[in-house]
Amino acid sequence: MVNGAPKHSSDPPSHVALVLFSAGKTLAAIEARHITGLANIARLPRCANAECLLLNTQLISIAPTHWLTLQDADGAWQLGVSGEVVLAHTPIVELFPLPALIAARHASPALRGLALANQTVRLLFDGAALKPDLTL
Repeated sequence: MVNGAPKHSSDPPSHVALVLFSAGKTLAAIEARHITGLANIARLPRCANAECLLLNTQLISIAPTHWLTLQDADGAWQLGVSGEVVLAHTPIVELFPLPALIAARHASPALRGLALANQTVRLLFDGAALKPDLTL
């Protein structure tokens, strides 16, 4: 490629948009393309608390402060998250596969890797693999 020449659309992306949030006391991220909305209260009949769904726990240490809207085969549903919700454009080189020990011991089938976003390590979850199991 000639210096100064524009990149072509066939070039692989160098960044991925992640939605950063907390699930209880755990820092987490989901690729932004899976999130279709954000609300301060749960408005849909299908919802799940991120701490319970992502970390496979029954106890909720921190109540949700925001609700992310996702889609699945049954329609829209909301994921309750705590703390600040941030959109970050993270370099692809800052996404990492799960270390073998974490992969072998973590119960969430949606956990895919680790992301170094905003200089903080976060658990990276696949929004398409999340399935709400709590109905209001």
